Amino acid sequence: MQDRSLTTINNILDAARSLFIEKQYADVSLREITQIAGVTKGALYHHFSTKEELYLQTIYRCLDEVKQTTENSLNSSRGESCRQRLYLSLSSFLCLPDETLAIMRSIRRNINIFQEPARTELIRAYQTALPEQIELLLVDGMAKGEIVNMDARLLSWQHVAVVEVSLHEYGRNQLGGPQEMANSIVSLFFDGITAAK
Repeated sequence: MQDRSLTTINNILDAARSLFIEKQYADVSLREITQIAGVTKGALYHHFSTKEELYLQTIYRCLDEVKQTTENSLNSSRGESCRQRLYLSLSSFLCLPDETLAIMRSIRRNINIFQEPARTELIRAYQTALPEQIELLLVDGMAKGEIVNMDARLLSWQHVAVVEVSLHEYGRNQLGGPQEMANSIVSLFFDGITAAK
């Protein structure tokens, strides 16, 4: 019975994810989700009381995947330079499924839909999944003298902002695949845009 319940939850979350990627939050109906998931409305409401709860669980599931991927990359690259670790971390993030990256893009688009405390909890989950891990990497790079001392939190958010902009279709078309994109962003981050002389 528990396996069937888990299957139902996963089917609902998968259906919701595909619709939240395809449409604006307000344009997604619970009826559509039940049709795609192949479940009844009663089954959906048994596990998720509102569309907001369902959306947030979809986001948290994605953020857990991002956090785990980033942690694994950073843990396995200990001993490498700060630049190489940032490249490996970003490259592994960019290799995540397109659906995960699309959900990551949707967070900023939909953040203001939510009231407190849901909004603050979502921001906190996002920070834990990505910027805080990059911040720790940068602090380590500063401690080793690889990068200049500055506000690592602000620097991590600046890095994440460049990544977010690059995830949109135009950026992906210009920058290429995950490794090329990671190399371009890390080079911009470390070297700037000054022409070599």
